[in-house]
Amino acid sequence: MLDETLTRLLGFQEVSVQRLTVAERHGRSAVIIELGRTALRHTCGGCGQTGLPGHDHTWREVQHLPLWQHLTVVRFQRYRVACPACGIRTEALPFVEIRGPHVTTALAALVAELCKVMTNEAVGLLHSLHRGTVKAIDKAAMTQVQATRPLDGITVLGLDEIAVGKGHRYWTMVSALESPRGSELLYVVEGRKERPLKKFWRWFGKDRARQITHAVMDMWKPFRKSVLAHCPGVQLIYDKFHVIRHLLNALNTVRQIEFKKAAGRFKGMLAGKKFILLSRQAHVRGHAREALNGLLTANRRLFKAHLLKEAFGHLWSYRSKTWATKFWTGWKASLKWSRLAPYHRFAKMLDAHFDGILAHCDKRVSLGYLEATNLIAKNVIRRAYGYRDKAYMQLKIIQACTPWMRQFRPWTHTFSS
Repeated sequence: MLDETLTRLLGFQEVSVQRLTVAERHGRSAVIIELGRTALRHTCGGCGQTGLPGHDHTWREVQHLPLWQHLTVVRFQRYRVACPACGIRTEALPFVEIRGPHVTTALAALVAELCKVMTNEAVGLLHSLHRGTVKAIDKAAMTQVQATRPLDGITVLGLDEIAVGKGHRYWTMVSALESPRGSELLYVVEGRKERPLKKFWRWFGKDRARQITHAVMDMWKPFRKSVLAHCPGVQLIYDKFHVIRHLLNALNTVRQIEFKKAAGRFKGMLAGKKFILLSRQAHVRGHAREALNGLLTANRRLFKAHLLKEAFGHLWSYRSKTWATKFWTGWKASLKWSRLAPYHRFAKMLDAHFDGILAHCDKRVSLGYLEATNLIAKNVIRRAYGYRDKAYMQLKIIQACTPWMRQFRPWTHTFSS
C-alpha cells in the first residue's frame, strides 16, 4: 500500500516504487528510490516509435524533487532499443531527458523557475547542484521558450542599444511595443550595425516583417536602413527621449563654453551645476532651485539656452502635424540671434529627421518600455557580476525584459498527472 502511494505521488508512468533506502550524497542525506518497470514496451529516443523490444539496459540514477530536507535520487533501469529506423538507440522516458544533466524533468523545471528570482549559485546550494549544471538547465529552458515563443500580431517594433562591458561595445535590443501579449523584448543582437541586425530579421521572418506598420528608434542610421530594407511601408518614429538627450548634450556644451570663458565669482557659480541645469525646472526644488535661479540670472546665454530646452518638450503635446510644424518653426526662429552654435547644430540635425518626429502625431506609442528595458538589462548584468557566456546573457536579458517570461510559477510544470 505504501509503495502504491509513493508511486502515485511520483507521477511517473509505467514504473512502480520497489524499494527505498537512505544514503549520503553530496554531503547530505538522500532518499534513494528504486523503480521497477510495469510495462515492457519501449520508445525510441530518435524517431519516437513505440512498442520496441529492449536491446540491453544499465542502472541509472537521476536527482528528483527533494523529499522534506532530504535529497531525492531516483534509480531505474534505462534500456537501449533496437529501432528498425534508427538502429540501437537509448529509449525515451517522459520523466528524464535522453541527454543533459542527471535530473528529472520536474526538477529541471523547478530549477529554471528558481533562476528567475535567485542567482545560479543560490539555486545550486539549495538543491546540491553544480552551478554549471544549474546554468545548463536554465539556458536549455530559456532556449526552448525563445524558439517556440508566439510572434503573431506584432505591428510596432522598437530598437534601442545598451552599452556592454568596457569601451564602446553595444548590443541592440529589438522589442515589440504593440502585440497581443503587450510590450515584450524579442531579440538581442551583438553590435548595433546593419549587418548584425540581419540575424534578427531571419529569425523574425519575412511575412511578419511585412506586417510591421511603425518602428520606434533613435536617429542612428544603421537602424533606419535596416528597418526600411525589411519592412516595406513602415513609418519611422524617433524616440522622444533620444531626441531630448541630443538637446541636453547641446545645453551641456553651452555650459562648458561659458565655463571656459568665465572668471572669478561666476566661474565658481558654474562649477558643479551640470545636473541642476539639465534637469527639468519643475523637478528642481529647494536650494537647487535657488542655485539655478542665480546661475540663469548671472548669464544671459545660459538663460536663453535653458528656456529653449524647457519649451522644446511641448513639441510632443501636439496632435496635429500642422501645429507641430508651426511650433518647430517658431522654436528655430528663437535661435536667430542667440549665437548658440550647439543649438543650431541640433536644429539642423532635427530638420533632416523631422518626418520621424512628426510621426508621433499619427501614432501614439508608449516609449517608457524602451527606456525600462535598458535599465532592467543593466540590472541583470550587475546582479550576475558579468556573464562568460554571451548567448546565456542575451537570454537572461530577454527573460527579464519580457513580463510573461519572467513570471515566477514554480509548481506549474513540476508535477505530471
